[in-house]
Amino acid sequence: MNEAIYDYVFHFNPMTETWSAIHRDSYVDYWSDSKIKSPDVLRSSDIKTLIELITKGNEFIKSI
Repeated sequence: MNEAIYDYVFHFNPMTETWSAIHRDSYVDYWSDSKIKSPDVLRSSDIKTLIELITKGNEFIKSI
């Protein structure tokens, strides 16, 4: 498993059926406003997609 995922907290919202991967630097901001639009918060309906994105690295994430 890639060590990069240790910098993220994963949260599932059952109302929207959406996973969020929150970078540890944005953790407090996310819980203040879960609708935050930030490159440090990734969202997907599949947690595996989030893990793949994080594993590819920050440069890849910034390019999408």
